[in-house]
Amino acid sequence: MAEPQPPSRSNTPTLAPPMRRPLEEDHIPAVSSPLNPNPSGDAAARSRPRVPPREREPREKRETLKKREASGNARASTPNPKAKKEKRPSADSPMRYSIPEPKAADYNAPKDGVFLSREPNPLYAPGGVAELKKPQDYAWNKKGYRYTHCVADPLFRHKQYYRQSDSRPYGPRMSHEDSDKWFYFDDSATIVSQEKGWRMGRGNVVAREGRVYYEVKVLRGIPADGPKDPVDARTGDTKPGPHVRVGWARREAPLDGPVGFDGYSYGITDARFEAQHRSRASKIFKPLPKGAKSKHMKARPPHGKPVPVEYVTDQHISEGDVIGLEIQLPSLSMHSKVVEGIYNPAVDLGDGFATASNADPFDRPLDIIRDRIPVPYKGNFYFEQLDYQVTKMVEAYHDRGPVPKIHPSPNHEDVSLRSLPHSHIKVYKNGQEVGIAFENLLAFLPPASVPSVEAVKAGARTGFDDGMVGYLPAISVFNGGIAQVNMGPDFWYPPEEIRKYQQHDTQMGGTDSSEKPVPEGRKLRAIGERYKEQIAEDVVWDIIDEVDFFSQDGGWEYKGEAPQDVKGSATPRARGFANPDENLGVEVGRRY
Repeated sequence: MAEPQPPSRSNTPTLAPPMRRPLEEDHIPAVSSPLNPNPSGDAAARSRPRVPPREREPREKRETLKKREASGNARASTPNPKAKKEKRPSADSPMRYSIPEPKAADYNAPKDGVFLSREPNPLYAPGGVAELKKPQDYAWNKKGYRYTHCVADPLFRHKQYYRQSDSRPYGPRMSHEDSDKWFYFDDSATIVSQEKGWRMGRGNVVAREGRVYYEVKVLRGIPADGPKDPVDARTGDTKPGPHVRVGWARREAPLDGPVGFDGYSYGITDARFEAQHRSRASKIFKPLPKGAKSKHMKARPPHGKPVPVEYVTDQHISEGDVIGLEIQLPSLSMHSKVVEGIYNPAVDLGDGFATASNADPFDRPLDIIRDRIPVPYKGNFYFEQLDYQVTKMVEAYHDRGPVPKIHPSPNHEDVSLRSLPHSHIKVYKNGQEVGIAFENLLAFLPPASVPSVEAVKAGARTGFDDGMVGYLPAISVFNGGIAQVNMGPDFWYPPEEIRKYQQHDTQMGGTDSSEKPVPEGRKLRAIGERYKEQIAEDVVWDIIDEVDFFSQDGGWEYKGEAPQDVKGSATPRARGFANPDENLGVEVGRRY
């Protein structure tokens, strides 16, 4: 029997792989691939541009749903109220010190100062109507420290209860704390004198921008109808007589010298009626129209080209004369450009008062930082702060060499030697404009004003404006000279411009309004108007500091320091009048 034949497998595919069809030359790829890792090196293929391989973006690794449920964070989009808050952006804040809470008596208003008569014979102003007395037990500025009155206030809890205050007499006047210790004052602190060598006193109002004016009357100085200095009847020798100088000074200027002694002050002398700066005398000048004939030419800003001028000569300031001093400063925004090194004379053409707001919208807002600690002294509390001091470059600038080696400019490499464009000091005598005494005054905003190196080592911070940096009215007296200051608004000889503004303000409605309005920064006004403005500024910055510290302390959750936190901490003492190593407050809190 024949065996059955197996089924035919002719239609079953074989297990051997089919043969690959070779690629033709025209189809050789230019880029290798997994199927063709090494293509033939044909010249035409090699000439084709190679495209870089495309990289895949890394995928974000996410947790699985199981993990998220296990961690209890399934609702990741819902904000967590207990999540840590982000840190606030860095900003400057005043220092705070660990001091004990004020006593009940510290909340009283500042006590009136004690003034002593001269012994054995009282000192009177000419006419005998006002006796001049010397302050006693006052914390005057010394040893690089500055003192201002303060008082405890329960509303300023986070600011450690102390806020800015003032002492009698209230109003614009000469400062008891910012005058030499040998100065005598009348009851209004507007008449001053002293019997030593040259000494200086500054006012309690400061010029920072715009145009301001004040007057000084010489009550005792060079006689109007006599020799400059008295002559001894017995020996015939000339004796030094009383003298008075007036001007503008910064806080760095020394009190034991005349105004105009160094680079931080600008003075007018009574003898020869000259301008004095860095102890160098110069002539007051009157600008003349372009093309006018004159014997004298003077290089003047902004381009430094010589122009015709007329110098003031053969004059003196005698008893009874009234000297008016006007200072013009650019806006603080323009001033900031100078000290920050971004002033461009080709672009910044004006004085900064052309716009309505007097400020560049791109400028940083004005920030006032006052690092000070309340200290008791002779029954009153004072804010003590490390004051600005003379820098080495300005000290070299007022070197009394025969030829000046340093020339300030708005773009000087050293910030303390940068001058302010559109700044000058103008002089008036008995109501008549005399001329210009100084131009291109030195800039004063920090960092042009800095604490001393010793103060920085003691904890002072640089680069902060405390709101009272600027040019202050200054009077220097010598050997019994007596002067009276008038900071307005009722001047003895008001300039025509101020008289015009006063008349315009008193007129009723219906006046001609076709006149072009003058920006506030370009109006000439009394320096005394700054007194109320400074009070408002002090109130505002005290409130800002309180709100700042309130936020740092945690807001409404703040419970205050516990008794054990302040137990044993001593009340700090005035370092200008005591050993600086004893009873100092310790800075607390962290500036953010």
